[in-house]
Amino acid sequence: MSTEASTSGLITILPGAGLMPDHYDRVRETAADRPEADSLPVVPDPAADHEQAELKRRRDDVEIKHQRIREFLDRNDQDAVVLGRAESVAWFTSGGDVGQGCGSEFSSILLFINRNSRAVIADNVQSSRVFEEELAGLGFQLKERPWFDDPLRVVAELCHNKRIVADMSTSGCTPWRRDFDPLSALRRRLTNLERQRLRELGRTLALAVEATCRNFDQGEREADVAGHLAHRLLREGVVPVNLRIASDDRLGRYRQPTFKAEPINKRATITVTGRRHGLCASLTRTVSFGPVDAEFRAHHALATMVDATCIYFSRPSEPVSEVFRRSRRIYEKFDAPHEWTLDYQGVFIGYSPRDALLVPDSNIVLEPDMAVCWSPSVGSARSEDTIVVDSRGFEVVTAAQNWPQIEVAVKGYVLPRPGILER
Repeated sequence: MSTEASTSGLITILPGAGLMPDHYDRVRETAADRPEADSLPVVPDPAADHEQAELKRRRDDVEIKHQRIREFLDRNDQDAVVLGRAESVAWFTSGGDVGQGCGSEFSSILLFINRNSRAVIADNVQSSRVFEEELAGLGFQLKERPWFDDPLRVVAELCHNKRIVADMSTSGCTPWRRDFDPLSALRRRLTNLERQRLRELGRTLALAVEATCRNFDQGEREADVAGHLAHRLLREGVVPVNLRIASDDRLGRYRQPTFKAEPINKRATITVTGRRHGLCASLTRTVSFGPVDAEFRAHHALATMVDATCIYFSRPSEPVSEVFRRSRRIYEKFDAPHEWTLDYQGVFIGYSPRDALLVPDSNIVLEPDMAVCWSPSVGSARSEDTIVVDSRGFEVVTAAQNWPQIEVAVKGYVLPRPGILER
């Protein structure tokens, strides 16, 4: 394999990448400090015509999920599924915002789903908002209870004499899991609506990070920059579920740093995971005050080579272990054979920031419509974007919008990767 890097600013359109329509650019406009248009998700009118286009798209999406549940029940000889984790409920409701809090693992409602119906188990505090703002017109029944009653009593009544699968057990739900558990496997392939939403989310994330990198001042603290970025994202209806700001050389000492009160004197590496409509996407960008030193530039170039190699080979029917083997060869070729052991190399991403950790001996084979985030690091440098495996190859959904590019050639194909913004 031939892998090489150059630093021309050419932007290459990737195969399979979605093209945005040519109209007023709401996302780019509202990435600035003073937006002219409100871009938060629209609250549906429960009394409106349920045949409106956007609601119909959501209802069709819910029907796709329900069919997957039916097939799961048939394969496993079960009668029903109970969903209570925030990511599971967001997936089945096509992006319903019903978590107990911004970062909560669990939903404020429970879902009971069998082959013929889907019911919401909610208390009287939550039920009106859930049905009017989140689930109106999507075909759910309500099983309401007083807020002071045990919700499991309603579940027990619904599950009496039935074979039930639930997602609320702790087994298989750790953030370090190496494979998909049976229920999360149902959501690993994105629907068309989910792919469009992820594409829009990725573009919003890229623009917000780029705007933040261009506008903070030298000497500001990591926490200040985290606040600037969180403000931009929340205004766009994006919840920053993971936000890491590493000043100067902190990333070399701590590969997964949180933001602190450290001042940013030379450079900052910003990593963010944002969630909207329940879906998550991640990216990393680096900004420098003045030219970077030769060592950091070399480390960044190697990280982009590894990243480009992982992205290029993230194609349908490719085993994750084979992608790992190819990426490790790049580390070895450039005399950094142990760098991959010092940091997580990537994750499957979707309704959870980490559906499964990517590891060298994984038995997972990549399929179309799976979302993957590779994030190799070398020293204090990191390269990271979220992609979707496509039937034609792959799509980078967090591609840089107005950012320096490094061209990396893999097998003769040139992939643009984010460079370093020097201010």
